[in-house]
Amino acid sequence: MNAQWQQLGIAYGLTAAGMLAGLLLMRPDARAWWRWPVYSAMVMALGVVLWNLVRNHLIPAGWALLHPDAMYYGALTLYTMLGVALGVLLGRLARRKTPSEDNSKEVSMDIPGPRPPPND
Repeated sequence: MNAQWQQLGIAYGLTAAGMLAGLLLMRPDARAWWRWPVYSAMVMALGVVLWNLVRNHLIPAGWALLHPDAMYYGALTLYTMLGVALGVLLGRLARRKTPSEDNSKEVSMDIPGPRPPPND
């Protein structure tokens, strides 16, 4: 059981590091940093399930015995890429708005009324 916890820690570390890289790339607001540890754990669980599906349905059965190193590093790469992708997505959703990116419309407070007399 100790080896499973060690592998789970490696998977979480790679996923969290990938998500950190994605967040640093997008420079999000402070709320994204509070969500980072929880979201990286969810992405790790998603990565483990996705890797099991890929391994069982797409990769030939003989590869587990013939190429164990390639399988191991493939799983680690999948965890890291999922972390980066979700880090960029989270950073994009929680991004700080700059004044040039502000989408609020300028509201004119001019109230229509009678015209002033012309200056002749």
